Amino acid sequence: MTLVGSSNKLMTNLRRAKRAAEEGRLAGSLANLNARLAQQTPRRILAISDRQHYTSEQQFAPLIRHRQSIAARLGLVFEFATIEALDRLIERGFAGYTAVGIKLGWSTPKAEAERLATRLFAAARQAGARTLVFDGDDDLCVLWAPVIGAADAYIKKHRFADNQAYMRGYVGKTNLTDYVHRTYGISFDENLIPRVDALQPDQINKIVLGWNIALDDKIHDLANDLGPDTLSHQRDIDLGCRASVGPDRWIYGMRHAATSAMEAMADSYRVHAPTNRVPQDEYYDEMLRARLSVSPFGYGELCWRDFEAILCGSVLVKPDMSHAVTWPDIFVPHETYIPVAWDFSNLRDVCTPYLEDEGARRKIAETARDRLMTALKPEVFIKRLEQTMKQAGVL
Repeated sequence: MTLVGSSNKLMTNLRRAKRAAEEGRLAGSLANLNARLAQQTPRRILAISDRQHYTSEQQFAPLIRHRQSIAARLGLVFEFATIEALDRLIERGFAGYTAVGIKLGWSTPKAEAERLATRLFAAARQAGARTLVFDGDDDLCVLWAPVIGAADAYIKKHRFADNQAYMRGYVGKTNLTDYVHRTYGISFDENLIPRVDALQPDQINKIVLGWNIALDDKIHDLANDLGPDTLSHQRDIDLGCRASVGPDRWIYGMRHAATSAMEAMADSYRVHAPTNRVPQDEYYDEMLRARLSVSPFGYGELCWRDFEAILCGSVLVKPDMSHAVTWPDIFVPHETYIPVAWDFSNLRDVCTPYLEDEGARRKIAETARDRLMTALKPEVFIKRLEQTMKQAGVL
C-alpha cells in the first residue's frame, strides 16, 4: 500500500507551508475576525514557547490546525510567541489577554524555569490574565514544582489516575526512570534531572487534562494518507515491533524485555522484531502487515507508535496503562488495546487468544481505529479543548 503523502516531497513542503501560514500573525487576526463574525466575544490567549523540543511543541499542533474553527466555536483566539520576545512582551504588557501561557523544554534548568514563569506570570496577573503552563513532556510527572505553584492551571497531555502518585518523589525525571532504577538498577545520580520532587495538594489541583500526541501533525497526516481499506490489508506478521535501542540508553531494559518475550513466541507465531532502522514507508508497511503490534514504553508511556499501529489496522499490545488518564483514550483493555505486564512476562498469554481468533482481533482493531479517527475530527477536538479551558478557568 502506498501512503499518499508520506514520501512525497511536494506534499511535505505544501503541508509545511500550510502550517506556517496557520501559525502566523495574519491567521491570528483572521481568528479574531472569525470570532466576531460568529458573534463570540474574543478571548485572546498568548502561548509563549522556547521551541526547544519538537515533540513538546506538537502540543500546539491542533490549536494551530483548528485555529479558525476554535475562534468561531469558542471565541478563543490563540496567538503564539517565542521566549526570546519575553522582555518585549512584558514591557508592552498583557492588557486585552484572557490568558497567558508558557511552554518550556524539559532541559531548561529548574532555577531558570522558575525565574521565567514567575516573571511572566506576575506581568500577566497585573493585566488580569489567567496564567497557564503547557506541559508537552512525554511523561506523567510534573518537572518543576515551583512553576506549577506559580501558575493558575497546568495543562498536561496525560496525568496519573491516582493523585496520590504526585505526592511522592521519583528517581530521575519520571515514574518510568524510577521504575528502571528499581527494576534494572539504573542510576540517575549524574543525570540532568536526578530526581523530581513531590507536589503539594494545592499544586496537584492545578493539573488539567489536555490532549495527547494522537493530535500531533505526524498522526494527523498518517490518518489522511492511509486509505479506507487499511483494516482489510493482508497481514503476514503475527506479532511485530520495531523499537530496539542500544544498551547505553536507560529505556533499554523495557525495550529488551519486550523483544525477548516476542522472540520466545517465534516457535508458534510469525514474529518480526528487527533491530535496524528503515525508511518511514517501510516502517508503516510492516505495521500494515502486522496483526498485533507491540509498543513498549519509552521516555514516556505514550509514543507515536501506539497511534500509528492503530491507524494501520494492527492491534496495539502495550504495558498496562491503568495508572494513566489521557485523551483521546484508546487504552481501554481488550476493547481498544491489549494490556500486558510491564515486564512482558505474560505476553504469550494475553496475545494468544487474539492470534487464534481473527474475529476478536479484528473487532479491537476496528474499535480502536474508529475512536482514534473520531478524535481527529475538528469538532471533537474543539469539544475537548472547551472542557480543558473551562477547567483551567479560561472559559
